[in-house]
Amino acid sequence: MITSIVIIILSAAMFVYWFRYSCLLILEARWSEEEARAGVGSQNLSLAQTEVELAQAITAVDLDRVRKSLDRDLQVVQAMARNCGELQVGGASLESRLLMIDYRMMQVWFAVTRPFAGPKAQNAIREMSQIVAYLAAESGARLAAAEN
Repeated sequence: MITSIVIIILSAAMFVYWFRYSCLLILEARWSEEEARAGVGSQNLSLAQTEVELAQAITAVDLDRVRKSLDRDLQVVQAMARNCGELQVGGASLESRLLMIDYRMMQVWFAVTRPFAGPKAQNAIREMSQIVAYLAAESGARLAAAEN
């Protein structure tokens, strides 16, 4: 009985480690801000201002404002991805699905760390920003491929 519990706990820990490592590897292949902007066309994303706003964020209210702007950016990118999905067979890639799960996990981590650990909450927002930039660039690449 105890052996089974230990195996289950270790397996869950290894799965979480694999998931986080996979997401960080995907994000390491960074898409540039120019590609992300091209991905959403004329839509104004606040990705470029996120780092500046994070550096100036002192209170939890400031961090909430940055998170809300990222959530708005994500909605714009998701609308773009839905349009791309109609143009291209296959829908969202495995990477984008993993990153969306990671985005939701970072939202939870932000909510947990926001009240008492400012730097950890800022790191969660940074990762969320990278995810939005990646998804925007991927949508732009898929739209460009569909147009050709």
